[in-house]
Amino acid sequence: MAATSDIHVSVITPESQVVDTNATQVIIPAHDGLIGILHNRAPLLCQLGKGTLRIDAADGKQREVEIEGGFAQVLNNDVIVLTEKAKAV
Repeated sequence: MAATSDIHVSVITPESQVVDTNATQVIIPAHDGLIGILHNRAPLLCQLGKGTLRIDAADGKQREVEIEGGFAQVLNNDVIVLTEKAKAV
């Protein structure tokens, strides 16, 4: 069971779901800079740029995913990233 301070993160491309995990923090490469996402963040919809998406997983591990643009939605502790390409680093 996920801790109450976790957020759910999904990274989705047209071909597959690359990430589906719980995290304590997510750093998103927006088109105009980095955005940090924590538990109970206000709703957000933003355009993404090219860069590294960092996920601090609930299990203490850190994951990085290279993305190439797209959009991110943050709503009710759920982060959904839609991108054309994503590759784990």
